[in-house]
Amino acid sequence: MAHSNINRRFAAGPAGAGTRLLAALAVSGLLLAACSTSPAPETPADEGFRSWLEGAVPELLDQALTPGVGVALIEKGELAWVQGWGHADVAADRPVEADTGFNIGSISKTVAAWGVMKLVEEGRLDLDTPVSQYLTRWQLPPSEEFDADGVTIRRLLSHTAGLSLHGYPGFGPDAELPSVEESLSGATNGSGDVHLMLAPGTEFDYSGGGYTLCQLLVEEVTGESFQDYLRATVLRPLGMERSDYELTSEILAGSATAYDNWGDITPNPRFTAQAAAGLHTTTRDLATFALAALAGPAGEVPGRGILAPETIAEMIVPAPASGDNYGLGYSVAEGPGGRQVVGHGGANRGWQSVFWIEPESGDGLVVVTNGSNGRWVVSQIENAWFSHPSGDAAPPKLSSQLAVIRAFKGGTGAEAVARYRELRENAADEVDFAEFHLNNVGYALLGRDRLDDAIEIFKLNVEMYPEAANPYDSLGEAYFEQGDLDLSEVNYRKSLELDPENTNAEEFLARIAERR
Repeated sequence: MAHSNINRRFAAGPAGAGTRLLAALAVSGLLLAACSTSPAPETPADEGFRSWLEGAVPELLDQALTPGVGVALIEKGELAWVQGWGHADVAADRPVEADTGFNIGSISKTVAAWGVMKLVEEGRLDLDTPVSQYLTRWQLPPSEEFDADGVTIRRLLSHTAGLSLHGYPGFGPDAELPSVEESLSGATNGSGDVHLMLAPGTEFDYSGGGYTLCQLLVEEVTGESFQDYLRATVLRPLGMERSDYELTSEILAGSATAYDNWGDITPNPRFTAQAAAGLHTTTRDLATFALAALAGPAGEVPGRGILAPETIAEMIVPAPASGDNYGLGYSVAEGPGGRQVVGHGGANRGWQSVFWIEPESGDGLVVVTNGSNGRWVVSQIENAWFSHPSGDAAPPKLSSQLAVIRAFKGGTGAEAVARYRELRENAADEVDFAEFHLNNVGYALLGRDRLDDAIEIFKLNVEMYPEAANPYDSLGEAYFEQGDLDLSEVNYRKSLELDPENTNAEEFLARIAERR
């Protein structure tokens, strides 16, 4: 089972906090282009953190097989600094600049939530009315267990509506995109349909499908396409001129190229589920959006006249049943030292990103990358940003995931496994060996149709983490794809034994029974 917001074939799960960059273990890789900086604003960015970035980022990109990254720093409600490192396109030797385009994955949800809340402010939608009352083109499938009238806009925006469909893999460049209604009914390139699987309003369960339902609501209420409505009411009024939910020729012309886990070019995923995953933007534009929820030094109010400050205040606090970690479109978190921040992360094949703002101080961070492994770069930068106010930011550890992928690139599966064991024995304090790292390598191999190698990696993960449910689930999936139903069943049953709430294992066991 993938540890990610996206389809398991393109998983690039979250990384842990790093403490030391092991330069001796990093293998030389992509040559980095000269950095590109936006014109200096009046407010100087923190020199200490900037110095850390200058020293760490080029090596992080090299380690992660990620061509480029854009970073923006917000200080006291102003954009203080925007800079790019590395390549927007390696072959063309094109550098990342402040206005280079990136897909930002699930951060699309936060921007979409502004569009929905605009309709709430106008009285055209109500946060606590059943969404079925607004829908004519599609309705949730009937449920014998759960009441669909409990599915409200408040619960859709806070992932507490009890809906299925965590995330989307997207479609290739030549695929015909399904309609929104077809997507909701299961035309999702493998992610399934949207249906009730929990009692609405009882717990947090992340659902990209819920945001696709919000997308349909916007179209039903306004009579406009979702992308046209968001462009006219949120993106352009905020000054986000190089941002769009529609991949127009202009947007594509300014975009970076996406690269996969192996550092190879990968097709830019396309989405019917635009609200959930489809926004294309730039480092500067995303920083502009992040700023819009903050008070500014010249009297600018949160919402910037598009939404009322009271609406923003409601969006950035935990919603009921969210487990105190999600508002209305915003993740809510507490960083080191008790820093209260809100924001969102985003992940699609070839793209990884995050933004955080701290409403009390007016500070913020934006990071966007054009690589499937970019999550490692993102996490190390955000960890350093969180820790910097209380002390010098420490260089990160080496990722075992990236070390194994590099070994695969230069050798055989056996050599990659040997490399992992070598690091585990000789560099245990200097490498991050979290369970999901090997899991992500396995799914990266599945994505390249290297099924036998994927099985060996999943087997290694089971060996390393025999008490964790997820490695068995992933190994069961690989055996299922191989057609070995017996071994698939054995591993899914073990996963279910370790995690009785693993519905994915239950679903696959049912599929195994159907095949027999």
